[in-house]
Amino acid sequence: MPIYEFYCENCGHIFEILLSPQAEFPPCPLCNSQEVTKVPSIFAFQDKSARRAERERAILKRASDYLKDGKLKDAKNFLEKAKMYHPTDNIKRLSETLHKVKPPSGGFLIKPEVVITKQNKG
Repeated sequence: MPIYEFYCENCGHIFEILLSPQAEFPPCPLCNSQEVTKVPSIFAFQDKSARRAERERAILKRASDYLKDGKLKDAKNFLEKAKMYHPTDNIKRLSETLHKVKPPSGGFLIKPEVVITKQNKG
């Protein structure tokens, strides 16, 4: 059963109650008035700007992962597609910056940071 928020028009009290969707509105717990209205809950609304910002962060992180792996061409292609479907200023700016960057001659060199070797005891 969902939690609903109600507003008492008699005393102004806002309260929450666990209620089935088919049940009648409950009386106010303070003044016992039946003049209550259902208030839209904050969870009933979806914030589109937060969803866009989350999507933008995911795209920029994936592009960053491509660059960390030394895959400049893949990062450029990914950002070109992302720019078509999710055109934000940060994505456009990064895409334009990457198109100006030329890969180093001889390709990228990736060095391992730590090498773990197993020693036999015996």
